[in-house]
Amino acid sequence: MKKWALVAPAVLAMASCDQPDVHILTAQLYDPAEACVGQSSGVDVLAGPAVGDNCSPSCLTATSGDATSVYVTTVCGPFPDYTVEGPDATAGAADPCTGAFAAFAAYEDSGVTCPLTADDAGEDGEADGGAPADGGDAGDAAATDAGSDGASDAPSGD
Repeated sequence: MKKWALVAPAVLAMASCDQPDVHILTAQLYDPAEACVGQSSGVDVLAGPAVGDNCSPSCLTATSGDATSVYVTTVCGPFPDYTVEGPDATAGAADPCTGAFAAFAAYEDSGVTCPLTADDAGEDGEADGGAPADGGDAGDAAATDAGSDGASDAPSGD
């Protein structure tokens, strides 16, 4: 999973550079368990030229099998292949977009994103940014979550 977290943004960037009629959709993944949004990242390559990233927030829901991902983005639509809701179109507390918009508003007020997990850390166990909700150091949180497997990845020195 860690390698895809590093490779996916590069693939998205290359795809958008090689084809002028596509652009990268950036968004923040909503974590309902932590009631927070992650850092902004590339989540999809969309057809058409870039349309700007200063629109009102939209909640995007994507389902693949049993997994549902909820994102908040300020990129301007359209968003094919996603269910889209605006802040005024949520359907109560059971709607995941209600929580996603609340978490995004908290992020806009504080700048704090979800705590990083081991999957968010790079190959060397270092975090790639973000701030844990408890105000601690993001690098410490990722190193703690990553465990001690970083040493086994080191070259043998042959």
